[in-house]
Amino acid sequence: MVTPAQFLGESEFSFYQLRAIIICFLIAALDGFDTQSIAFVAPALRHLWEIAPEQFGPLFAAGLIGTMIGAVILSSLADRFGRKPLIIFSTLLFGTMSLLCSTATSVDSLFMYRLIAGFGLGGAIPNILALVSEYAPHRIRSTVIVATFTGFPFGAVVGGIASSKIIPASGWEMVFIIGGILPLALLPFVFAWVPESLRYLLRRDGQQEKAKNILERIKPGCTSAQTMDYTTSDAHTIKPVRNLFAANRVVWTILLWLLTFTTLLLGYFLINWTPLLLVDAGVPHQKAILGVVALNLGGIIGSLILGRLSDKRGPFKVVATAFGIGAIAVAVLGLLIGSSVPVLLSIVLVIGLFVFGAQLNVTALAANYYPLDMRSTGIGWSMGFGRVGSFLGPLIGGGLIAYGLNQGQMFLVAAVPAALACALVIAMAYNKPEV
Repeated sequence: MVTPAQFLGESEFSFYQLRAIIICFLIAALDGFDTQSIAFVAPALRHLWEIAPEQFGPLFAAGLIGTMIGAVILSSLADRFGRKPLIIFSTLLFGTMSLLCSTATSVDSLFMYRLIAGFGLGGAIPNILALVSEYAPHRIRSTVIVATFTGFPFGAVVGGIASSKIIPASGWEMVFIIGGILPLALLPFVFAWVPESLRYLLRRDGQQEKAKNILERIKPGCTSAQTMDYTTSDAHTIKPVRNLFAANRVVWTILLWLLTFTTLLLGYFLINWTPLLLVDAGVPHQKAILGVVALNLGGIIGSLILGRLSDKRGPFKVVATAFGIGAIAVAVLGLLIGSSVPVLLSIVLVIGLFVFGAQLNVTALAANYYPLDMRSTGIGWSMGFGRVGSFLGPLIGGGLIAYGLNQGQMFLVAAVPAALACALVIAMAYNKPEV
């Protein structure tokens, strides 16, 4: 007898699933916009508040520290209390705190608002990715997960382009106002169109009828929803965090955590410091913001291409190669930092294609190589550990500036974690667990 998980994995892709995944994509987009909004406003705040460049390190890190805490706590709670309530809470929190960021009058107040907003931002992504991985058919799961996660850089692309126009016209505050209103406006659609995890419903007494209704909406008129086995391994109790380090997963989990740490350290170093470094290299403010746009646009294109290649040829060779090419591109940017604006932005786009494109595919690795009953916990804890790298990246950037490194030297240093990521993916290929 077929189980709900088997039914979802083998079913056609329905409008019901597509609609829910689109909402998850939009949440990821707003998450990406709000996460990177501080980088958009940094050049303006630097002059208005007379902030020294090295002082931006802690300010960049504030939201990322909150994101790290939120990723660990809220993803683990979702395995116990349901994904949908935690997605709603996370979206409500980061939307509200973004509005408060627009009222900040000092570095200290903006730091605190960003810290709390980050907590909500950290809880959104792991839970929507776990939900998407559960509802996506097996044959296109990696592609759907990566396509959903491209919402994050998509939000940054749209936000960066908009911010380059909004800030001169309406001030930096308007960036945070828009970043707060949009997620709050999306909440009614989350209530109406995002389903709860079937896995969660099947573990709760009296919730089997809700699970049946979801399956019938996925495939209307499907008689198998009434005869399906709702009491099999799909209903097993969620395993605790220590099971991520079970004998056949301990090396994999350690390597995954190191990989997310390395890639997020590099990613947020580039996201937060690229505009300021380009300005110091002589690029005008509005065009420097487009550096973040180029990184994220490249990430969207690269992640979709690499996701399809991963589905066809396996993820490890594809992702490792991408990180290797990305390391070369980051080093080239450091060597050619004095070039014209079109050349610099072209190199940044290539970095986005390979470094950010590969980084977005790392999440699919976590989703595909952890069992369903620990998938949200596995994604959340790997991203939580990786978030240590995400806030260290901006802090390290500030330290390198204080130490006296110039713009080119900073990008040369940034090529090192890209090369290390390539090596870690190769090691993971030889230590992947059976699911």
